[in-house]
Amino acid sequence: MRGLQKALALGLGLAVMTAAYAANPAATPKPAKAAKAATHKPKTAKPKAALVKARLLTGRTPPLVAAHPKMPALVASTCSACHGMTGISPLGEFPNLAGQGEPYLVKQIEDFRNHTRADPLAKSIMWGMAAMIPRHEIRAIALYFASQKGAPGQPANPKLVAAGRKLFMGGEIATHLPACMACHGATGRGLLPWFPRLAGQHQAYIIAQLQAFKAKTRTNDPHAIMRTVAGKLSTAQMTALAAYVHTL
Repeated sequence: MRGLQKALALGLGLAVMTAAYAANPAATPKPAKAAKAATHKPKTAKPKAALVKARLLTGRTPPLVAAHPKMPALVASTCSACHGMTGISPLGEFPNLAGQGEPYLVKQIEDFRNHTRADPLAKSIMWGMAAMIPRHEIRAIALYFASQKGAPGQPANPKLVAAGRKLFMGGEIATHLPACMACHGATGRGLLPWFPRLAGQHQAYIIAQLQAFKAKTRTNDPHAIMRTVAGKLSTAQMTALAAYVHTL
């Protein structure tokens, strides 16, 4: 008798399931179809007016961003043409950015955008370039360059290096010129974050900026520190200092 009851219960259960399936076939999951192999095409940075300008200025085409996945796209498409993919510029007129303090770099970009920094290189190139950087990307770009290894020192004229080292480390009592190391550190790497790294910087760029501070065409230095210092320097002293920091 119990066997008959079990058989009837089992049959009733099957009948209910069959009826439910007939009423709603979609309720029963269907076997998953084999996924098609996805074809992935690497994305590349879209051409921008800045890239065209960089090509005209430097004759170089920056490598694709795909080769450097951690790099902000704007660095690969625009900044790298003048400053290099890792912030070490292949051109003496443009500064190395690798290893600079992030707050310092943010300030320079902001000063380019609002025209507070108005030295000749800034007005001719960086005002336009900085205007194309979305505000929310400024810090990402600064952090990227700040995280890169700074440029290594390069050989320079020994006599100029010796004269530059004397000024950099000790200043000049007669003209009340302070030692550069007081703000930029004994190794020229800068007392970060506000004082910039000078070690390994291009000589042409250093001289151009000292001349701009002296001529007061660059005035974005806090408390006019660099305008005061550069105002005491002769052209020969600027050249010597540039040679020395280039070797650090």
